[in-house]
Amino acid sequence: MANNTVNTESLEQAANALGVYIREVEDNIHKMKDAAIDCSDNMGSDVYSQKAISKLNDCVTSLSATIQEAEALRKTILKKKQQIEDSQNSF
Repeated sequence: MANNTVNTESLEQAANALGVYIREVEDNIHKMKDAAIDCSDNMGSDVYSQKAISKLNDCVTSLSATIQEAEALRKTILKKKQQIEDSQNSF
């Protein structure tokens, strides 16, 4: 029987890539929030700027949910990686 081992490097790379994705999206969420504040400060309460601010806030909410899902996936990948490593070390 051949000695089969699983290389967990690709799992680590996937988790790292998700981490980068999460940080970049969080940065863009911050920029969107700043844009909404700037719009409100500069345009006041006109109907068009309020509509734009509302759409930005909808995007922020949606992106925030996406970030939570990406973080859950990243944790799942890291957990699976750890399980594989623990399994390999027990032999």
